[in-house]
Amino acid sequence: MAIATFNRKALEASAGKAYLLASPTTVVGVTTAAIVKELFGAFLADGDIRLALKAGITPWAVLDKNGFKAKLKAKEIKVDPNDGPEEIIGFEVIEADGELTIYDTDVQHMKDILSASAAQVLALAASATQAGRETLLAGGQRIPTDYMFLYRYPSRQVPGEFRHILIPRCQIVLDADVEYSKSKAKDLKVKLNVLPFDLLPDPTTGFGVCWLEDYVTAAHS
Repeated sequence: MAIATFNRKALEASAGKAYLLASPTTVVGVTTAAIVKELFGAFLADGDIRLALKAGITPWAVLDKNGFKAKLKAKEIKVDPNDGPEEIIGFEVIEADGELTIYDTDVQHMKDILSASAAQVLALAASATQAGRETLLAGGQRIPTDYMFLYRYPSRQVPGEFRHILIPRCQIVLDADVEYSKSKAKDLKVKLNVLPFDLLPDPTTGFGVCWLEDYVTAAHS
């Protein structure tokens, strides 16, 4: 197995934007490469070129300066042999969770965060006597929606290209103290509960892939 070597061009800040779609329940591709191309193609005009966004795809929310924070952890399986120290014999699971803080905390974003149905959002049309309004019926939701999430940011190594983190299946979990104050902009912290995407099995272990790290290595010729 080849071991990575140092890469100074990989040192970069990661200011980017977040995109959200419903997680697919089926895929057309049958090979690993075809399924990966299909997943990126849900957001991007070409799932291999990965440059222009697909028509109609816009950022999901206005993020605070912390952007997208991911927490990654390998849950170890250990043995304690009689003739030596403890050793790791495998990983029970590779856990991944994400965190975002958004500023545009309107009804439509709250609907996504709470997995609200269309019936749980009431709309009043604007007229000569009343303003247009949306009202969210919040707190009764119980069934989370599965989303597909993309975080996209410019590549330092290859200017003009982008790097991506794609999570094929996750759920949004509300975890916020909302402050209504004159001294602070209202924001909302949400967590992403990352789940295995069984439609993209790992080619080595067969388990569902949890996220894709997309790193651009060379400019097109």
